[in-house]
Amino acid sequence: MGRFRVRPAQEAEKGRGEFSYHFIGLLLGAEEYVLEITKVREIIMLEGITYVPRVKSHFEGVINLRGEVVPVINLRVKLGMEAADFTPRSRIIITETERGPVGLLVDAVTSVLRLPQGDVEQAAGAVGEVSAEFLRGIGRNGARIVGWLDVEKLGA
Repeated sequence: MGRFRVRPAQEAEKGRGEFSYHFIGLLLGAEEYVLEITKVREIIMLEGITYVPRVKSHFEGVINLRGEVVPVINLRVKLGMEAADFTPRSRIIITETERGPVGLLVDAVTSVLRLPQGDVEQAAGAVGEVSAEFLRGIGRNGARIVGWLDVEKLGA
């Protein structure tokens, strides 16, 4: 598996002094959301989730990631969306939180996005089906609006 260099979440554009945010894009149903790239450790295929009894409905189970036990949260369920069947495009995004690594189960990963600071603003309300409680901000990517998910609040 190839490696890539992760840039800081905020980086000054050469010669312009404008800051940009770098994100990983993901899909939940038809809605597009983003995670700060510095919070993402890796993205893996959906595999071997071990069921754990008597946990919250959004807790999908745990995976063994090279000897490390990582909890996996079904992001659709956590955000109040209807659960969906897994597809070949489903992925687990391994994130780094203050409490340790957490896997976020998503419908698909779309791309790496760079949004200038001027195209990102604080979340005042919901985006799609997601309430503002889980959002750090809202970004404009061309004609599309994307919700910037707060990894710390998702992993809680």
